[in-house]
Amino acid sequence: MMNKEESQIRIERVDDIPVLYGLLEQMGIQEIVDSEINRHGNWAGLSPGWVITLWLVHILSEQNHVMEPVQQWVGRHLYTLRKLSGQEVRELDFTDDRLALCLSELSVRQIWQGIEERLGVRLVRVYALKPELIRLDATVNTVHHEQADGTLFKLGKAKNGLHETQFKTMMASLDPMGLPLAVDIVAGNRADDPLYIPSYQRVKKILAQDGLLVVGDSKMSALLTRGTIAAGGDYYLTPLADQKDDPELLGELLAGWLKQNAEAQPLFLPEDRPSDGSAPELTLAIGCGFEVSRPQSVRVDEKEVRWDERLLVVRSYSYQKSILAGLHRRLAKAEAALVALTPPRQRGKQQMTEEAQLLTAIKGIEQQYRVQGFFAYEYQQEVSERKVRAYQGKPPRVERQVRFHLTVSRNQAALERVEFEAGWRIYATNAPTARLPLEEAVLAYRGQITQENIFRRLNGKMLSITPLYVQRQDHAQGLVHLLTLGSRLLSLGDFLAKKALAQAGEELAGVYPGNPKRSTSRPTTERMLKAFEGIDLLFFSQGDHSITHLTALQPVHKRILALLGLNETLFSALQSA
Repeated sequence: MMNKEESQIRIERVDDIPVLYGLLEQMGIQEIVDSEINRHGNWAGLSPGWVITLWLVHILSEQNHVMEPVQQWVGRHLYTLRKLSGQEVRELDFTDDRLALCLSELSVRQIWQGIEERLGVRLVRVYALKPELIRLDATVNTVHHEQADGTLFKLGKAKNGLHETQFKTMMASLDPMGLPLAVDIVAGNRADDPLYIPSYQRVKKILAQDGLLVVGDSKMSALLTRGTIAAGGDYYLTPLADQKDDPELLGELLAGWLKQNAEAQPLFLPEDRPSDGSAPELTLAIGCGFEVSRPQSVRVDEKEVRWDERLLVVRSYSYQKSILAGLHRRLAKAEAALVALTPPRQRGKQQMTEEAQLLTAIKGIEQQYRVQGFFAYEYQQEVSERKVRAYQGKPPRVERQVRFHLTVSRNQAALERVEFEAGWRIYATNAPTARLPLEEAVLAYRGQITQENIFRRLNGKMLSITPLYVQRQDHAQGLVHLLTLGSRLLSLGDFLAKKALAQAGEELAGVYPGNPKRSTSRPTTERMLKAFEGIDLLFFSQGDHSITHLTALQPVHKRILALLGLNETLFSALQSA
């Protein structure tokens, strides 16, 4: 009787792994990393570039940057990873020690900046990008690490006003795609202002061109920063920190504008302008503004730099409405609290008996509600005396009761000035009007949300910078650098899909679970990757015979691959012999 050969069936999940690998291959991550990181003498197996590339695949596919599960994940996907990379991938290439060594290398400033420079140059060339607008911004991340002896995790003031242990990320990105070009991880107690010049200079080195428009928040408005950008042959756009540096400037500019009796230019969103070129309805205006010019000069690298600066004085109607609504709420609460300081005489109502006590309470309420200078006060001291007869051996006496009566009135002159200045903000730029008209300048700054989206993505589900589970500060710094490489992939995916769909005049459907007919012209990389869930490799073997079967790609999968510039062979090659 013949023995039947035993058959074996095994399933290996594929999902979005080929897509992620294909994008990382386009970016040239492996080659670039290996050109900057030299193997140590006892380094065996996959090179650092291959380890980091496949680790990025794990991070983005599993949405987990913890080192411990990487080795097991590689073991579950050995066939797929070997076929894609053409390398003899082993689980031992992804031990915690090996991954930690990669993080240490990525934390070295010279290595990291070399990787960023090579990567930036490659991405601009491969994707035919046309750099025109660069955004600079910084953000902080709170951690629960000890900060006593380290240089990265330091006590700093967080956005909630509390002092927490944190680190700071300074980033320069290419607009409008939101592609990070230069990332610096610094101590959490570092001031933001000095970070802008090094970040700008690194981008300048990567792009090697003049005429860039550099946009940043008010922390970029330091005169030396503006002068450095002007000296570099580029243009800046930043709101001035006038309330801190020159609190009278806005009032002076508005007063001069009023004297000229000139009309402010209404500002509109592009979608509110008629396609026939006619004037839009004034009711659709989002704001108004005017501009003035002034000369500027500053010493940059021991050289005097002079240039002409335009001050764009802009009022946002939504910002004005928000400011005034908040002001009137604070005024009402403050007025009620002030009146309550001197209640009528009645049981249970405590009276203030000292003038100094009353004045201190008034000052505290003004500070609490930020209404200094908005109220005028009059107060009188009321004294009442009552004769008390002798009783139980106590002599007769006169009881003296003191209270103050406070009259509160609003300072209308101060309120009118604040209401007139509400919603106005000063932007500074050295770009000529032909390069950056007033309305385009406002729209360019409103696009700063692109930079904020990068930070939200880094803190989102897929990359999730915090919480950080590594304890060594060089490992933490290297890990954040690694995650920003992942954010570049996500930004490129967004850009490629949006561009391809716009050129075809189409939208992408099938990326919204539960709503297959819903379509979009701006699909996110996260949504496109999720569409590949459920693609598996089936291995069937019996004796010397084996069959590999891959879940068939659906039309939406093929469309996504085409949008991203990837070949279907990334998947089909997995089931070839």
